[in-house]
Amino acid sequence: MNIKRIILFMMASIAFACQNDTLVDQTVSLSELGWLQKDKITIDFQVSDTSKSYDVRVAFRQSNEYPYYNLYFVPKVINPEGKVIKRAFAEAFLYDAKTGKPKGSGLGDMYSHQYTIFKGLRFTRLGKHQVSLEQYMRTDTLKGVISAGASIIETPSSDGKN
Repeated sequence: MNIKRIILFMMASIAFACQNDTLVDQTVSLSELGWLQKDKITIDFQVSDTSKSYDVRVAFRQSNEYPYYNLYFVPKVINPEGKVIKRAFAEAFLYDAKTGKPKGSGLGDMYSHQYTIFKGLRFTRLGKHQVSLEQYMRTDTLKGVISAGASIIETPSSDGKN
């Protein structure tokens, strides 16, 4: 099963590496226990151009051990002063609620999901920002969640130029 995880991680890394308009693309591996409710995932990134807008995406990887069809989470974008500039309460659908079939792309018993949570976000400050993700389920430990991460990608302009 570890070989499957390595192959899946490499495939995801290659796919994201091909994007040159990305401020950050980072995934955090979670413990064998799963995603603990007290464990926030934080990803730092640098903003060097406030004239552009960006889409914020989150990614989750889960195994068939995950017991629910959905995942509630709270994504936040935090500026250099520590102020939350964007926050949401979000839901990711990992399985079809009626059929139980997994959604996302998968290999074996592992599936990857990616969601755009904020579109056209503009940063007003230069410097180190942060994306924070916290699971918001009623369970202290979510088994089967293997990794979670975020990417900040420049929004294509309407004239086709970035």
